[in-house]
Amino acid sequence: MIWYILFTIFIVFIFHQCYWRRRNYPPGPFPWPIIGNILMINPNLFDQQLLKLKKQYGKVITIWLPVPMIVISDAQVLKDTMIKQGDKFAGRPHSNLMVEFIGGNYGLIFSDNSFWREQKRFALKVLRDFGFGKPILEQTIIDQAQAVCDRLKAMNEEPVDLTKLLTIAVGNVIFQLSFNKTEDFDDDLVFNFRNEMLEIAAIFCHPFAFLLELFPKLKFLDPLFGGVYQRALNLNNNVMNMMREHISEHRKTINYDEEPQDYIDAFLIEQKKQNPEMKLHGEWSDLQLLGAIYDLFGAGMETTSTSIRTFILYMVRNPDIQKQCHEEIDKIIGRDRTITMADQINLSYISACIHELQRIAIILTLNLPHITTEDAEIDGYFIPKGTQVIPQFQSVHLDSDIFSEPEKFDPTRFLDSDGKFRKDDRVTPFSLGKRACLGESLARMELFLFCATFLQHFEFLPEEDNIIPPLDYQFGVLKAPLPFKVRACRKLFI
Repeated sequence: MIWYILFTIFIVFIFHQCYWRRRNYPPGPFPWPIIGNILMINPNLFDQQLLKLKKQYGKVITIWLPVPMIVISDAQVLKDTMIKQGDKFAGRPHSNLMVEFIGGNYGLIFSDNSFWREQKRFALKVLRDFGFGKPILEQTIIDQAQAVCDRLKAMNEEPVDLTKLLTIAVGNVIFQLSFNKTEDFDDDLVFNFRNEMLEIAAIFCHPFAFLLELFPKLKFLDPLFGGVYQRALNLNNNVMNMMREHISEHRKTINYDEEPQDYIDAFLIEQKKQNPEMKLHGEWSDLQLLGAIYDLFGAGMETTSTSIRTFILYMVRNPDIQKQCHEEIDKIIGRDRTITMADQINLSYISACIHELQRIAIILTLNLPHITTEDAEIDGYFIPKGTQVIPQFQSVHLDSDIFSEPEKFDPTRFLDSDGKFRKDDRVTPFSLGKRACLGESLARMELFLFCATFLQHFEFLPEEDNIIPPLDYQFGVLKAPLPFKVRACRKLFI
């Protein structure tokens, strides 16, 4: 009798796991009981896997990790959900790892509900005040681009890996915005800071980190996985302590009656208004300030420097395209005048190249998950409150039904018959809707000013003649080109 009962329970469990719980969700690969589709996921090829699943199951699918996650890979459906139903898809799932690392879902990326809405409004105001579209931040970017050019000129066309130079230059823009200071290119502080954040991000992609996100009490198993969790905690403490030092310095020197000089100043002034008791937790606590600064660096440093480095790689691999960029700059700007954002409207070909870069270069292989804040509908499917949703813009960017020869770098696809740049709304590297990247304006400024300034001064050639660097990538949170060297040659422009 007992075996009959156990067998019946087992059959009911399998029926529930494999059929009943799936019945109202969009189609997708068969999920195994308990673990779902976890075993089929390859983090290094996840964007390609999702593209194949789109072709097999359609533009809206469900994968189980092991909870259901709805993946949207269609431009129109993405607009219908992220924009037309934006409030319903503006949530973020709770992260156990965020609790461990920064004390909770603080910051600008993982915070949620009214907490997030208030911090978003504050952050947008501060970012606008400190230069999004204003001369102060634009000049910082121009100065950093020129500093990189000066370094490259001093190298006399010797092969160089641009990673460190670009990291420091882009990092200094965030340093200026956050701390009202920049670091010298001979100082490794920015580069070491970046390396620590990258290693933390890499550990977050480790299978054990994924397990801890689901079952946080399994931390005692860390030694079996080489101590990666403790390593991440130690690195995180280094990063957070550096930020705490800057906050402490600002608190000692700030004049609350004067205009703020950076993000920390602006937050401390608002903190005094909103949270005079300096509570340890909440919207105006130091934890929220730490989380916000953490997000400014995490979202705005490596993504942008990697994008610029990838742009240079495509220029080296496509000399005819690089030549057209040079010709456009020579004709419209010349070789001596500083390029500014006011020139962007006249540099159509370079703008098209940057737009094509953002289409083809999949820096984020998987977008951050959203969570439904109430019952919603996606392409006719009922999606209950609390369901995780992934807007997979990358699958749109590489869809051959939308972009012909999607694997080909072709900026002309974004030029009209008169050769003017024509933005395609289906290219959405900064996401859509309520959760679109807060730093989009800054990133666009950086991409244009760095890339255009570099091409004004240099022709980028491979390390050795006729040996073209391959489009090989290393994977983690970001998909970045493997290290490569180029020669920055001035001979064609002097």
